[in-house]
Amino acid sequence: MSRRGRPQAGSPLHRLLSLPARLHLRWLVIAVLMVAAVTLYGRVLVTSPPMPPSRAPQTGNPTWSPSPSPGHT
Repeated sequence: MSRRGRPQAGSPLHRLLSLPARLHLRWLVIAVLMVAAVTLYGRVLVTSPPMPPSRAPQTGNPTWSPSPSPGHT
């Protein structure tokens, strides 16, 4: 019985994917991927336009409105 989802042991894809493990660089690959993900996410947060007030998410119950504070009209 063969496993269909896994590349064969001698295939170039398998050798390429196992290269970090064979070179004992798994931590480096993980660190590089994490830095890339955090950098891309940070760039999206910094460069995105602010949400207009008309599209702000609703908070609380839509039928409920806060009562005015005493002394304020």
